[in-house]
Amino acid sequence: MKVAVLGGGPAGLYFAISMKLRDAAHEVTVFERNRADDTFGWGVVLSAETLDNLTRNDPVSAVWIKKHFAYWDDIAVIHDGVRTVSTGHGFCGIGRKRLLTLLQRRARELGVKLVFETDIADPKPYMESHDLVVAADGLNSKARGAFVDVFKPDIDTRKCKFVWLGTQQKFDDAFTFVFEKTEHGWVWAHAYQFDSETATFIVECNEQTWERFGFGAMSQQESIAVCERIFARHLGGHALMTNANHIRGSAWINFPRVLCERWSYKNLALMGDAAASAHFSIGSGTKLALESAAALADYVDSEPDLEAAFRKYEDARRTEVLKLQSAARNSLEWFEE
Repeated sequence: MKVAVLGGGPAGLYFAISMKLRDAAHEVTVFERNRADDTFGWGVVLSAETLDNLTRNDPVSAVWIKKHFAYWDDIAVIHDGVRTVSTGHGFCGIGRKRLLTLLQRRARELGVKLVFETDIADPKPYMESHDLVVAADGLNSKARGAFVDVFKPDIDTRKCKFVWLGTQQKFDDAFTFVFEKTEHGWVWAHAYQFDSETATFIVECNEQTWERFGFGAMSQQESIAVCERIFARHLGGHALMTNANHIRGSAWINFPRVLCERWSYKNLALMGDAAASAHFSIGSGTKLALESAAALADYVDSEPDLEAAFRKYEDARRTEVLKLQSAARNSLEWFEE
């Protein structure tokens, strides 16, 4: 089978790997618009259950990935200076760049062709030249947009503004939520370790607070300086960092909750955030992407044709997505209120 994967993030790379594991004769090419070493996130979160699933699907890459995990069992909430902890959650974090590097290495080892700096504006030529096309091109999927009347995405842009940052302050004992009351309203952070030196630090607030601070008119560095002041007592003298210098302006965005009515059309299937997204507060976006990638590869391998494979893929994964989106909706609405 000749396979094109549009998007070289975790979902696209892991699907390519999974297809080659099921049949080495598949001709699989991943097309990615960025360079091989570009990444614009910080760390990603996986659960203990997801680690088990990765090991069953591909023990080789699972071992590589596990070597770089930061592990924690606790969730901590810091509110009015009081730290409350719950335990037994079983999470781990890894740098997004590290994860992509490991998946690229495994894909090449299996014979996947990786093509970078290729922007896919239209999936149709790939659908004509390949047996199977998987669109793993993210929240703003151009492949989904090309067939918007077919996929019928429901995109719910949420109320709060957030910005992805990083820090060398340690948050290695818990996934930590920090709430600070400021002169303009509440501002909070989602912080978690993803390697020995670095933690993700997502800053979020409602739109009214964001407007009162004037974040929209600030440069990224001005915005970061304000966030450092807000969370100074939690940063231990460490700076906040951005790796989104490619974005003009402040880099604050609203979270778009995506759910498509259909996930496939002809020989094209949507995957990852292109098909459905879950709010980052529950740390399940990468979990959904990797597990969906393995599931679609399974069904393409076991079913008699793509139509049957797509039907099983969507039926199975939609249930899991809706379950996590429900949890994510409860979480994000709690933060919004």
